[in-house]
Amino acid sequence: MSSVTQQTARSQRRQTLNWAISLGLLLVLVLGVELLLQQYALRQLQANQQALAAHTGEVRVVLLAELNATLHLASGLAAYIPAKQGQIDPQELKPWLEGLLQQGRHIRNIGLAPDNRVALVYPLAGNEAALGLYYPDQAEQWPAVERIIASRTANLDGPLQLVQGGTGLIYRVPVFLDDQRYWGMISTVIDFDQLYAQVEEIARQQGIAISLQPLAEPASASLAQTATEPDAVHVKLPIVLAGANWQLEAHYLIAPKPLPAWLRLLGWSLALICTALVSLALHGQHRQASLLLALNQSQQQFLDAFDMTPMGLALLDQHGCLLAANQALCQLLQRSPATLRHQHLRQFCAASCHPQLNAELAATTPGHNRSWQQNLLDARGEPVAVMLSAAVLSGGLETDATRILHIQDIRESKRLLHLQNEFISTVSHELRTPLTAIIGPLELINAGALGEVPEALQPMLQIAQHNSQRLVTLINDLLDIGKLAAGKMRFDVQPLTLQPLIEQALHSNQAYAENYGVHLRQLANCADRVRVDAHRLQQVLANLLSNAAKFSPRGGAVDLYTERRGQHLRLNVRDRGPGVPAAFQEQIFQKFAQADASDTRQKGGTGLGLAISKELIERMGGRIGFDSLPGQGATFWLELPLAESATTDLPA
Repeated sequence: MSSVTQQTARSQRRQTLNWAISLGLLLVLVLGVELLLQQYALRQLQANQQALAAHTGEVRVVLLAELNATLHLASGLAAYIPAKQGQIDPQELKPWLEGLLQQGRHIRNIGLAPDNRVALVYPLAGNEAALGLYYPDQAEQWPAVERIIASRTANLDGPLQLVQGGTGLIYRVPVFLDDQRYWGMISTVIDFDQLYAQVEEIARQQGIAISLQPLAEPASASLAQTATEPDAVHVKLPIVLAGANWQLEAHYLIAPKPLPAWLRLLGWSLALICTALVSLALHGQHRQASLLLALNQSQQQFLDAFDMTPMGLALLDQHGCLLAANQALCQLLQRSPATLRHQHLRQFCAASCHPQLNAELAATTPGHNRSWQQNLLDARGEPVAVMLSAAVLSGGLETDATRILHIQDIRESKRLLHLQNEFISTVSHELRTPLTAIIGPLELINAGALGEVPEALQPMLQIAQHNSQRLVTLINDLLDIGKLAAGKMRFDVQPLTLQPLIEQALHSNQAYAENYGVHLRQLANCADRVRVDAHRLQQVLANLLSNAAKFSPRGGAVDLYTERRGQHLRLNVRDRGPGVPAAFQEQIFQKFAQADASDTRQKGGTGLGLAISKELIERMGGRIGFDSLPGQGATFWLELPLAESATTDLPA
């Protein structure tokens, strides 16, 4: 299996694992949400139970308070009978009984039963059925009465259906005389319906409903029994009083609201969001890992291509030190990669080349690539002519940029160029002598010095003279190019006033311009002095003015004017011709360069004039260029170093 296939399989497995982790996380979060919701519901239930128990406890306190107050009043009557040796006087008891009924709000009646038979009932009205009641004859009540007598303690019984009607609680107090002889029973009947209605009203104010149930078994009065069902909210509180055992049950009149659906929806939404975020993070990490893997592969491919490229390549850091060199560069310099790496590039060139190298590297910034020729030194110290091309490979700032350097061996091309220049120079010299011999007689013949020329021969002789002159111009240009390339052309640069030179150029080329119906003119006189070779400047101006005249429309004008540019003076030659084609602008200063349009070919020319002009101006410390828009003419300019300050331009 290939490396790429293995990496793809690992990437797919990692992606599947990420999906599994995301789904597992979602399941865990959903289960966690459900557990939290259950805990929340349970706590809400417990809180509701506690609140209900508190409200029920308040109701129980009210019930016990009412009963205790009533029983306390009724218990005082039991002390009266032993004090009277068991003799009761209805008239004497009446005021006392009236006071008991007034203080006990829920007392329905009080009955005295000597020997277990009710002999006195107060008040009698409404309770006549209870008068004469004999407890042993009451099958439902007698067992309880017997237990009370046997225990010799008071007891609260009920709720019971009363013979006189209604439901009541009966507080029975056994009475024993001083000699411990059983006298009888005092029964205080409490109106249960009235008491329960009062307690129910209090419960309703608390928002609960109650019910009171008797218990067969006594229960602890300190403990409350709560519901164990998850959805039920009710409590059961025991009530123990005077031997009576009851259970007070309570629940809310309005059931507590269940767990809101939006809370569960919110929990699930948060679980989904968390899962989505984790999933995005995992997939982002996976994508980052994939991109890093792709980057590593790309870097490896780049390094392989870098090393196997047949031309010399090197990586330079921001200081110009070599980070890497390919095999072609090592072979070119006859050095091993170890001897090149981490060494500054200037260590492999002569000291005289260091300023140029430093300047070119410093000028190589993002968007500004550089190419220049230079000699490098091989392991034996022999110079190797190369063409260096530098470009920024990475980094946004010049100080942080890594540069890639292309090194091309140009020794063979320079040798061929030298042979070419020598051949051209030799041929030009050999052609000049016979050509001069041809032009001289042609000029004499056309001038009539040798007699009148037949009319049929005049056009042919004029064409021969014109083409011979063009051939002389071509030969002169070829000789100049050869001299410039060989460094044999001499320059006599001196500080000169520019105005006479401009006037001379205009005068010398005016006749040529008139052949095209074009007028040469200077817009303003110039009083500046420049450092220049007068003869070479005339050669450059002649080329620029003749080109402008050739490409200007008939009847037009070519303008010449100057302007200051810092420590240089710019001299402009402006025409109103078709302009320089955009496709031709980059090569206009190259040798033998001409536009391909038929209208420009018809103008003639060698294609060497601008190349020679560029070399001449640069050798004099200036520079040359042009500004042109297609169809709007062209302005060729040259900048020359100022010799000294001068006055402003004067009107022409």
